[in-house]
Amino acid sequence: MKKHKLIVVFIVSLFALAACGVPVAKLVEADNGTSVDLKTGETFTISLEGNPTTGYSWEVSGIDPAVVEQVGEPDFKSDSKLIGAGGMFTFTFKAVEPGSAPVILVYHRSWEKDVIPMYEYQVSVNVK
Repeated sequence: MKKHKLIVVFIVSLFALAACGVPVAKLVEADNGTSVDLKTGETFTISLEGNPTTGYSWEVSGIDPAVVEQVGEPDFKSDSKLIGAGGMFTFTFKAVEPGSAPVILVYHRSWEKDVIPMYEYQVSVNVK
């Protein structure tokens, strides 16, 4: 009987995680230029290294809100407690409606208006 209860708890936990919006895909720098297939309502994250103490940060520069939307603000976690340390920016996105659209992020200094971004990251999102 204990084994049966454990299985039920496990299945209920999986459904609870799915309902909480646990990302179905976790993309990183190596995924630049690739695509991700999602179902409506699913979420995914993009995590990229950066160092905001240099004035540079990652920012969404292109997104089709009819297909995919950014969820909340990007999260930054430092690699250490040292002043000036870099870390990881993490963006969360949600598939809204069926379609295909790119998500483009740029690494730049926001106040430098006529300067090409230091880096660009792009992934194609296909929502079914």
